[in-house]
Amino acid sequence: MGIKRIPTTSAQVGMYLCGIDRSWLNTPFLVHRFLIKSTSDITKLQQAGIQEITIDTDRGRDVLPDSPPPHTLNNVSSTPNPAIPDSSVPHEIARLHQLSPSAQGKSLSGELSTIKMVRKYMLEGIQNILHTLQKTGGLAMEQVHQITESVMAETLRHEEACIAMIRTRDFSPALFDHALAVSTLAVLLGRAVGLDNTTLQHLASAGLLHDAGLLNIPQVLHRPLNQLSDTELGLYQKHPHRGVEMLSQQSGLADEVDTLIQEHHIALDGSGYPANIDPEKIETPTRILRIVDEYDELLTGHRTGNPLPVRIALQTLYQQGKKGLLDGGLVATFINLIGIYPTYALVELSTGERGIVTANSRDNLLQPTILLIQDAIHQPLTEPIPLNFSVLSSHESRPEIVRVLAPEQVGIDLDSALENWMTL
Repeated sequence: MGIKRIPTTSAQVGMYLCGIDRSWLNTPFLVHRFLIKSTSDITKLQQAGIQEITIDTDRGRDVLPDSPPPHTLNNVSSTPNPAIPDSSVPHEIARLHQLSPSAQGKSLSGELSTIKMVRKYMLEGIQNILHTLQKTGGLAMEQVHQITESVMAETLRHEEACIAMIRTRDFSPALFDHALAVSTLAVLLGRAVGLDNTTLQHLASAGLLHDAGLLNIPQVLHRPLNQLSDTELGLYQKHPHRGVEMLSQQSGLADEVDTLIQEHHIALDGSGYPANIDPEKIETPTRILRIVDEYDELLTGHRTGNPLPVRIALQTLYQQGKKGLLDGGLVATFINLIGIYPTYALVELSTGERGIVTANSRDNLLQPTILLIQDAIHQPLTEPIPLNFSVLSSHESRPEIVRVLAPEQVGIDLDSALENWMTL
């Protein structure tokens, strides 16, 4: 492993930076392991007063021969290789070991821009799939496979951005919007609990098609559930069975997908629908689909017409887990995955300062890492300031997050605010 310490003056575009000579909290970078992609990265290093950096020549370019001779570290254990998992590495960093080196250290604004484009493509595909199914009764299996493969890949490459887009998207009553959210979240939760790829593919497909039975019900039933009469609600609740009937003629769809669709509204106490399903036999994938479907319905206000904030939605899931309606262990994992204050959430502190959540501490979901972008009187900071709640001294004044804000309502453009900042 080519670990070298060199003067910052010898830094070059293409080097892989894996350490610096001070705490990252005193720099404009949120992580000290990333590929130096531009001269502006080097300028930021120098402006932060960093005298020496550590580079990994196995993951980036080496110092040029005519540059000052670098100091090669004899003891490389103090600068761990991010490609080697270690039990002491925080969970949010350990997740990145699954990624290729080029996928690490991405820009926060770049992540959002990328997933927005990918999501647009997938939504168009799902819309076509459901439209064809509704009009002809046929399922475009090749397109289903393409979308599920995209969901599988993008949730691995852009996990935090996927979660953020589900939370911050412009909600649509159209089924394809909800279908993509459920498919994505199901894969994320399934991966978090260690399901194999075949099962994840089943979950992705079932997420896309779980509400297929709603395609041919009267349009008047496509409104908040608390506004439906008993007769209308009874008709609505037949959609899992209707969906399986619609899809049963499709030879390319696995039986496991039919089971997931049939059972995704059954609670673990036996309530829900259809009523003839034994809750004792409901397996983990179906429990996952039920949780993520419920979560997105709470976010979109499907039941009452009133969308809930993430924190209240997660609290609701937690209460349902305690009551035995949902799998409590899976709910806990899901809450840990989403985070009380998800990445890209705009938050206001008790000091009046505002910042953007850039990472969550898996040990304490109430203490995320944020990037402060406004001061106590809501004026833009000349240079954003990283703040990690979990490393604040007990002797320091500890600000608290008091509310989550909608960026557009307070005139903040996340893409602009996050420009040139790096992900964990």
